[in-house]
Amino acid sequence: MSEYSGDGASGQPVRATGRPRPSAVLLDFHNTLAVVRSVDEWIDEASDLVATGPVSVTIPRERIRNVWGDARRLFPALDWDLDPTAHRHAFVSTLSHDDAIPIDVAEALYAVMPNQWMLNAGASDFIARASAAGARLGIVSNIALDIRPALERWGIATAFDAVILSYEVGCVKPDPRIFRLAADALGVDPADCLMIGDSAHDDVGGAALGMPCLIVPPEGTWRAFALASPS
Repeated sequence: MSEYSGDGASGQPVRATGRPRPSAVLLDFHNTLAVVRSVDEWIDEASDLVATGPVSVTIPRERIRNVWGDARRLFPALDWDLDPTAHRHAFVSTLSHDDAIPIDVAEALYAVMPNQWMLNAGASDFIARASAAGARLGIVSNIALDIRPALERWGIATAFDAVILSYEVGCVKPDPRIFRLAADALGVDPADCLMIGDSAHDDVGGAALGMPCLIVPPEGTWRAFALASPS
């Protein structure tokens, strides 16, 4: 197995030293495999669902960009990644907190959120290369929405041998159990499986099982994809 270093940011490439490529790769979903295309486009689409019409001039963009970080501050005890109702409540309540965003607008933003996801740079090429080489691929995500329709939309659903979502399995990263479930679903030992993600808290839980990981910011994930791709 490889030793990996670097964070994938500009001028700080991720690299491997001394270990062979893994036989399986697990990907985080949000900010790794997928990113949000544009907050402005998100607002525009949500406006179509709001009875009062266009709302773009009244919406604080930073509130939307930081919604999940703000939700963790406002609802520290709420396990929204385990329950779809709690997931929706956390999102809508955080956006509408202090009347920053009208509740009907927050509801509309949640309703169209899956439409805003797009594949991150380098993801499509990595998936094609890995699949062609026979590598086992999986997704491990803390989320209470079904991401499979997005995978189908992008034409990559059949490339994944396992899709492990926290609300379906009852545990969240960094709990090692969710990484064990993913490795078992792929039919590999955790130590033979590389995890790629963006959170130095959530995505390293597999280390307790001997699973190596690469932690990279969303804009640097293409470097991790390049490193993990078959030669």
